[in-house]
Amino acid sequence: MRNIFLVMRREFLTQARKKSFILITFFAPILIILAGITIAYMLRINENESHIAIVDSTNEFYPEFQSNNKNIYNFYTENELRALKDTLAESKSLDALLYIPNTTDSLFKNLQNQIQLYTNKNLTKNHLNSIEQKINKKIEEKRRHFLGVKQSDIDKINSKITLQITNLKEGKSDNDNFIKEILSLSLMYVNLMFFIIYGTRVMRSIMEEKNNRVVEIIISSVKPFELMMGKILGTTLVALTQFCIWIAMTMMLLVLGKIIFGNHLTLSYKQYDFQNLINQKTQIQISDTINALLSLNYPLIIFIFLFFFFAGYLFYSSFFAAIGSAVDNDTETQQFTPIIVVPLLLGAYGCISIINNPEGPVAFWLSMIPFTSPMAMVTRSFYGIPSWQLILSITIMIGSVFIMVYIASKIYRIGILMFGKKVTFKEIFQWIKQS
Repeated sequence: MRNIFLVMRREFLTQARKKSFILITFFAPILIILAGITIAYMLRINENESHIAIVDSTNEFYPEFQSNNKNIYNFYTENELRALKDTLAESKSLDALLYIPNTTDSLFKNLQNQIQLYTNKNLTKNHLNSIEQKINKKIEEKRRHFLGVKQSDIDKINSKITLQITNLKEGKSDNDNFIKEILSLSLMYVNLMFFIIYGTRVMRSIMEEKNNRVVEIIISSVKPFELMMGKILGTTLVALTQFCIWIAMTMMLLVLGKIIFGNHLTLSYKQYDFQNLINQKTQIQISDTINALLSLNYPLIIFIFLFFFFAGYLFYSSFFAAIGSAVDNDTETQQFTPIIVVPLLLGAYGCISIINNPEGPVAFWLSMIPFTSPMAMVTRSFYGIPSWQLILSITIMIGSVFIMVYIASKIYRIGILMFGKKVTFKEIFQWIKQS
């Protein structure tokens, strides 16, 4: 046990003292936020300026098309249609031609499949949707006018209810499903990525020591099992340290956001102009989001996340360690890694089904199977888990970790000293059978 602690301490300090670890731990959240802002900015600036000619034979749609800094509309008569079509393909000043033919139908039914848009380049999807919306809006307006139906009457008929959900077992409102979906999938994805990233790190570390023959010196004073567990636990502590810091930073930001936005939402919108109204709505949305985040059962979520991260990482990193000890190069790892990656992906995609029905049979069985429970239980933690299922899943996971560590140690004990020979599945099974 003492040797395991010494190897774990060395592995943890070696990785935790690296500048890369410190930078990633404290600046990764900032980089993620900046990446999100950059993506949003890229989407915004990816809109090119478009010049579109419009020929409206009905003379009804012209008012709907107002030029702006991105989309410039020019209007022409039907007599100019042919000339526009003939020159559009080679035109440098015109990007598209929208032709709306004449109609004698007061309901504009025959325009359904007759409106044409000719282009000489690919217009953005948002711009195409905007053109369709403008045309549909005008047609709906003309139809309401012809049928004598007022928009106010339609507004009275339309119903947009929002169910006010109260979970009687938990004794609280349950209207933040979207936030739960985002957070549950995010934490599940974090588990998935770190199992692969840090598990691969353990595998490569073992392969490096094996290929450098350093391991032959190390195991003269440390048993193979102690060396393997020390490396796994040391890398696990590195990952847990990063997560704890990130969780603390997230909670601090939430509390700070509540303090900043929570005290500015009591003023009446009637006292402000439209721009201030938008700002107030934005503040309300931010406040509602923060309130929803603060209403979650964080003690249970954090406990489940940390436990299944720790247990799941021990489970999968033992698998990775066994592979690293059995092979000599990255090429040979390709025949074994699908055994690890496929269950992880199965659990990840199964979590989408769990969100749809957190108490269904898929959610239950994915929570019990040790290959998928680290992802499934993290996802379910946001929706409430029956106590007996949580206890059963934890028990199965603990037992599976011991079994996997035991199997991996038997592979590690023999594989770590084997060089220059390509290992097969048959040989690995023989190693496991040996006492």
